[in-house]
Amino acid sequence: MSSQAYDTLAKFHRRPEPFAIYSADRLWTDPHIARQMLALHLDPETDVASRRPSSIDAIVGWMDRRFGLAGKRVLDLGCGPGLYASRMAGRGAAVTGIDFSVSSIAHAAASVPPGTDLAFHRADYLADPLPPGQDIATLIYVDLCALSPDRRATLYRQVRSALAPGGRFVFDALSTGQFAERTEGDTYGYRYMDGFWAPGDYFGFQKTVLYDEQALVLERYLIVEPERTWQVCNWLQYFDPVGLTEELAAHGFQVDAVLDVLSGKTWQPGPSAFFVVARPE
Repeated sequence: MSSQAYDTLAKFHRRPEPFAIYSADRLWTDPHIARQMLALHLDPETDVASRRPSSIDAIVGWMDRRFGLAGKRVLDLGCGPGLYASRMAGRGAAVTGIDFSVSSIAHAAASVPPGTDLAFHRADYLADPLPPGQDIATLIYVDLCALSPDRRATLYRQVRSALAPGGRFVFDALSTGQFAERTEGDTYGYRYMDGFWAPGDYFGFQKTVLYDEQALVLERYLIVEPERTWQVCNWLQYFDPVGLTEELAAHGFQVDAVLDVLSGKTWQPGPSAFFVVARPE
């Protein structure tokens, strides 16, 4: 093994400081990977990139019962291919979906059901101006958990700017009960994950690192192609509802409810994700 190859693997093996390396955007901006991600979003048999259709229907169902979506202005942040947005629009909401993935937005825009008030825009919800006057802003499928504390602070400011008086911010998060079930580990393989990372030959390495004190997980990937070597670092923050409520309060939000993902009823502590309904104070 060359010294350069050894150095690359040695650096990959080291434990970085939390959020010190941030490259998950590549999942949505690399054309090949973005196509793989879109396919996973649309696969009705897996929860890898999005929930199964029955689960999405259940979530939009309790949101409709809770908020009365008909006539509401809804901003769906990180909308992907529009799986939630289209269902909310089908219940009478005026929905704007925002995502920075070219492939996801193209698919969503081409799939708008006739007669619905639904629009999709390619934008970065952390950086670009958001449309104001929204009754509800959603961020669904634990997207919050991939953000560092400073990026979450930016998100909260952006959402506050978009919500009308009395508006609600609705999002889901991974729980510390789920973190307790995570384990560290290393794995690798030729064309690792069945060609997910590149169209040609490559070797893929994955390293999972746990930060117990922060309830934080790093899923780190090293992809070695014949002509290049690159990495993706995917961070996942796990939350206790009490701590998340305090974080939201520090950024001007009051939590109305912590809810079970599928039923919309009060969440019971355990190894499952939860939804938060919050409003600007």
